[in-house]
Order: sequence, then C-alpha cells, then structure tokens
Amino acid sequence: MRTLILLVAVLALAGCVTGYTLVSPAPVKVAKSTMKVTPSLPWNRAPKSALDVPSQEVWTQNGPLLDEITFIGGVTSGQAIAKQRPKDDRKVPVFRADMSPQDLVSMIESYYRIRGGATIFTPTGVKPVTFLGTTGMQLDYEFVSTDEVKRRGRSVLAVVEGKLYLMSLDGAALHYFDAALPEFEALVASAQIG
Repeated sequence: MRTLILLVAVLALAGCVTGYTLVSPAPVKVAKSTMKVTPSLPWNRAPKSALDVPSQEVWTQNGPLLDEITFIGGVTSGQAIAKQRPKDDRKVPVFRADMSPQDLVSMIESYYRIRGGATIFTPTGVKPVTFLGTTGMQLDYEFVSTDEVKRRGRSVLAVVEGKLYLMSLDGAALHYFDAALPEFEALVASAQIG
C-alpha cells in the first residue's frame, strides 16, 4: 500500500512539471514575436500561465520562485501587458506608443502589484539604455510578493515601430538575482528584431 501511495505521489509531482521545454544556447525567437535573443547557456521555458498574454514567454534556471526572465514582444497601442477581464476592479494600464518613461514605470509597477502579487514594489533606478538598436529604458526595482520573499528585478524595454518590447529579470534578492544578472545582460545585448 505504501508503494502505491508513493507511486501516485511521484506521478502527481511529475505532472506538475510538464510543459517545460529546454531552450538551447543558440539564437531563438521569443514571445511569439520578431524579437530574437541568443542565450549562452540552456534555460527552461515555462509553460504558459492563464495570466500570460499571447506575446509573453518566461524562462527560468532554478524555478520561477527563484529566478525568471520574462519576454513580452510586440505589444501594440491599446493592448495590456497582462491578461485582464472587463469586470476586473483593478487593471494594468494599457500600453500606448506615446507613453512617457514615468507612464511606463507606472505600468510596470501596476503589473507587479495587480498580476504579480507584489505587496511592496520600490523602483530603485531608471535610466536610458540601448535596446533592440534604439533608445530604450532600464528600470531597476525591489519587490515583495505575498510569499514574503524579497526579490530584485530589472526590466529593459523599448518601443520599436509603435510596439512595446520588454525583457525582465526577477530573482530572489539573496542570491539568484545577482547570479542570473550577467546572463540577462548578455541576452539584452544580443536582442534584435528580425
């Protein structure tokens, strides 16, 4: 009987990790868009969540609670970076191609507070960067979700031909963010449209 219970538990746990696929170190298009990046090491592509927008993709090395890179590609004016229903009380602002840097920071903060479950979200720096061959923006932040784990994050985004392209790294502040940051920066540098 114990063996049967153990077998059922193992099979149930195995079902929890289905859907992850390996991303090899080679150029790859991400987020069902024309954005392409070149990882230098293998990553695990997470299965789509019910809250993901179609142009969203998530990668992880150690599991999404410890580290994850999110790609959002080709969001057009009038679309949101989070799946929302008309009856939702709180909504992430929709993207507009003419948003100011302050509006973009506010949109990202809303995303983390509404869809990411952040109880605390603190921007720690905003600066211009080159991303996808154009002037973009880098937002650094710290946040705490309902699991009470302190995390750090960096989002890099640019508007190209009226469409929003975004890459974000989130990781547990204790180790995982710093460990993944060099690879994230290399992915940002490798990113291109085409």
